[in-house]
Amino acid sequence: MPKIMRKYNWAVYGSALLFLLIAAYIHTVTLQNPYTGLLFREDAGGWSVASVDPAGRANEWNIHIGDHLLAVDGEHPDLVKLGDRAYLKESGTLLFQREGIGRFEIHNNAAITDVYKGMFAVCTELALLAIGLAAYRNKPESYMVRRFYALNVFMAATLLSVYSTETNLTGLILPVAASWMPYLLFAFFVAFVFRCVPRWLVSAMAAYRILAALFAVYVLIVFSIGAIPGWTRSVIHTALIGTLLGILAIAAIYWRAMDRAEKNRLLTFVTALSFGLMPYLFLYALPDLLWGEPMAPPDMTLAGLIVLPASVLLIWARQKLLDMSFYLPRLAIHGLYVGLATVIVAALVRSGASPATLALCGAFAVLALLHRLGLDVVKRQREKREVRLDQLRLEMSIRLAEHRNSRDLLRMPAELVHSVTDIEGLCFIWNRGSETFVYGTGPFAELSELSAAGETISHETLSSQSGFLQIIDLAQSDGKVIGHLGLGTKINHTSFTPDELNLIDKIKFETVRLLTNASLLEELREARRNVSGAALDNRLMEAQHAERIRTSYYLHDHVLQNLIFLTRDLEELHDTGQSDKQLTSVWLKCLYDTQRDIRMLCDDLYPHIVDQAGLGAALRWLARTLKENGGPSTDLENKLPETLPPLYQLTLFRIVRELTNNAVKHASAARLTIRLWETDVAIYAQVKDDGIGFDPADVGGIRTGNRGFGLVTINSQIAQFGGDIDIEAAPGCGTTIHIRLPKLGGEVKNGATDQGSTAG
Repeated sequence: MPKIMRKYNWAVYGSALLFLLIAAYIHTVTLQNPYTGLLFREDAGGWSVASVDPAGRANEWNIHIGDHLLAVDGEHPDLVKLGDRAYLKESGTLLFQREGIGRFEIHNNAAITDVYKGMFAVCTELALLAIGLAAYRNKPESYMVRRFYALNVFMAATLLSVYSTETNLTGLILPVAASWMPYLLFAFFVAFVFRCVPRWLVSAMAAYRILAALFAVYVLIVFSIGAIPGWTRSVIHTALIGTLLGILAIAAIYWRAMDRAEKNRLLTFVTALSFGLMPYLFLYALPDLLWGEPMAPPDMTLAGLIVLPASVLLIWARQKLLDMSFYLPRLAIHGLYVGLATVIVAALVRSGASPATLALCGAFAVLALLHRLGLDVVKRQREKREVRLDQLRLEMSIRLAEHRNSRDLLRMPAELVHSVTDIEGLCFIWNRGSETFVYGTGPFAELSELSAAGETISHETLSSQSGFLQIIDLAQSDGKVIGHLGLGTKINHTSFTPDELNLIDKIKFETVRLLTNASLLEELREARRNVSGAALDNRLMEAQHAERIRTSYYLHDHVLQNLIFLTRDLEELHDTGQSDKQLTSVWLKCLYDTQRDIRMLCDDLYPHIVDQAGLGAALRWLARTLKENGGPSTDLENKLPETLPPLYQLTLFRIVRELTNNAVKHASAARLTIRLWETDVAIYAQVKDDGIGFDPADVGGIRTGNRGFGLVTINSQIAQFGGDIDIEAAPGCGTTIHIRLPKLGGEVKNGATDQGSTAG
């Protein structure tokens, strides 16, 4: 370790140990001799009470202004003059005399509040000392860090001195600490902010150093003789406030000349210092300068100085600066709010809750509430704008993606035509609603630019273009033309062979199918955007309501009617006492029908056959029942295990039964195929018929208004499992429906017994 570093270590750690020893002694004496808050004036050779500080112990005693102090601990009182006032050097048992009462004694003993106050002061001083030592330990060779440590020690010494009632030692510490702290604050500011210190600042710091030294010597002298002028405290206030104003002025002067790092350090320093000095300025210094009476004790207000070293240490620990320009407005508003609130609370306590201060508190509360409401309104408006911008960005992204996909749909068949023919170029045109998409190759590539400019390209426009050998309309099965295909000449200028024309015709057919499906998908997306989530929930509620209505009508039209018929005949039998076999057979048939109807309804609501015989037997019964009732023949292939959980068995049976009923009622199918199997992760079902089919794009009646609920209910049941349903259907081509139910929690195991297959 270099010799100079050993010297600095001895100085730093030695001063820290010395401070701890002195602080321990001063706090012990102060706890034994609490702050009374009494100020005296000389009165006919003696001393009488001039004022009582509410922060002192005397505020709890029955002390009146004008009471005469006779003795302290049985001896003549020893006081220190402060202008035209004086305060006790030491206190213990105080002997007073009051006119009309005589003499009385007061014992100045520490209360629990004095203990809490001492603990707060100790914690603040130790925090300042620890921050300074942590910074020095991290970088002991830095001159700026050593200056930072000195600043922390002087701030801790100032707090220790203003709290203390031990006047002999603190009478030496406080003048030095209070005199040098503004200079050390200014010196650290210069070292922290400026990379290259201006020459005039160096001269100003030297002059400031001389003034601080002279003032410290002067205050030491007046403290030693026990006659402190009242203006010395005002000078200390002015020096600290002037230092803050000087820092702000220098910041304003050099702001434009600073780089980004210097500006950030400057903002950090000024912000932390302003917040740290705010309690001292508003509650102690300014009230003392303006009205001669502080609103709070100095030890409590100076504790805010810990904000500055804590902020600096945090910056050094993180090895980077925050962007203070981003946080500064918010910090300024919150700092102003906290400062005003502190001042108002202090004024309220000091004035004893006078009407004026109560009105001021009410006005401040109203303004704070209005400010909060205004912030909420601004926040909601900003959130709405952000949501709207996000929607616009999303819509733009979707629009661009759709245009790109539309061009890709045209590019694929174009490249396919080029791969099977030696054509020079071609042009695909797709008219989708009010939009036209064009993809041209070879000499027809410029037509894409015409489409991008918003021009519509029709068959006549293509015919007017020179170079097209043939123009083919892209027509759907219903004859609607959705686009055109313009073919250029072949590279060898020969005609297309029959095989090439056949391939082009197949490509045209597949292209029409792709474009039709893309248009249909866009229509469904638009319909989905127009249907709110509440409307979709209403569709499901309608499906459930329709099921309840069907059950109600079934009970009313079958079961209830049979019971009414039986009731009427039984009443007639009771009245007449006559009956015959024919009437009895009618009653029995009515009962049999009612039993059958109730059994069918029970099976519909909850198929007990699944519980009693298992899914395989229930599906075989379903296939047999369909055949017996004149329905289609059914091929059943069930490879699910018998150990399938009951919830899966019941759900699968209901789904398969609903799908087979749909095939019987709507598809006019002659044959059904039902397959069930499983994998390690899911259970699958497939129901296939050879009926008339339908358009799966309109399964919910979005396009045609056909509001069937069967598939909607099935989809709801599958969604509860997190499964999927897929429909392959087309008009006249039959229907195949695939169901997938994921296995939940590993309840279903693969490899169990096959439940068998059947055909009917």
